[in-house]
Amino acid sequence: MAPTAPIRAALFGLVALAGALDPVMRLETPKGPVFMPQVALGTWEYGADDVARAIPLGVAAGFTHIDTANNYRNQRAVGDAIRASTLREKVFLTTKVPGCTLTTPTECEAATARDADDNLAQLGFRNVDLLLLHFPPRPFPWRPREDCARLRAQWRALEAAYDAGKARAIGVSNFCPSCFECLASAGEGERDPPARIVPAVNQVQFHVGMGVDPGGIASYCAQRGILLQAYSPLGDARSRDLIDGALVRAIGEANGRTGVQTSLRYVAQLGYALVTKSASKAHLEEDIDLFLWALTPSQMRALGEARSP
Repeated sequence: MAPTAPIRAALFGLVALAGALDPVMRLETPKGPVFMPQVALGTWEYGADDVARAIPLGVAAGFTHIDTANNYRNQRAVGDAIRASTLREKVFLTTKVPGCTLTTPTECEAATARDADDNLAQLGFRNVDLLLLHFPPRPFPWRPREDCARLRAQWRALEAAYDAGKARAIGVSNFCPSCFECLASAGEGERDPPARIVPAVNQVQFHVGMGVDPGGIASYCAQRGILLQAYSPLGDARSRDLIDGALVRAIGEANGRTGVQTSLRYVAQLGYALVTKSASKAHLEEDIDLFLWALTPSQMRALGEARSP
């Protein structure tokens, strides 16, 4: 039986008390569990120079998980920076293939397989630790019958990559419950079966101000043993509320921490993984310093009840 979110949070707390700099999260896969560092260093919107600076600084600060994607267009730089700063086996590496924009399931499956191989070629590694389907098929709006078939086709390509040892675990990003229902359902005929492998991870936007279970996705994933991973845990560039806003700043000061650490710790203390980013040594050291302290129940409640940004 997969651990629920409260159990994951409790296990996380025990690991933190043991003094771990970056606790690991258990991913369920057919070949056995894979353990993923809870905090990832993200590279979205980073060019080669940013990557070359951020990854060595992140590794030195204690990050052991790097997150990239095919459409970030920086994977060659990510691979080079990992090789320049540490051993591949000491880093948990996540990358993503884009959602399909082609017309037929056959085209989508073939394109996704090519993208997965292209990721490895760009990174310069034989495999990655986690391969995600970055978003459901496009264009929007969602067309249940056609897009479910294209979605299952893409997922079959990820299952094949997993079977071939190109990824130790596979998952998804930006998936809502209806997307998971598509994967679990069968299409027409034997060539469109339901998914064989349950996604290990769902990477979605999640932060203070969205409530504890936005759209029901957190509880949906928890009930199915799918780990929720938060991107943009500090919100977006339109607001600094989760960096130095009144709520997170006051709670941070009460704990001898910053507003940024308060926002990140909230996500981590819920038992979720998260992706953060910076090319600043001081900020990276701040971002990873989340595990030798805790928010109180009343502080967690106040953050969970916030409705902005």
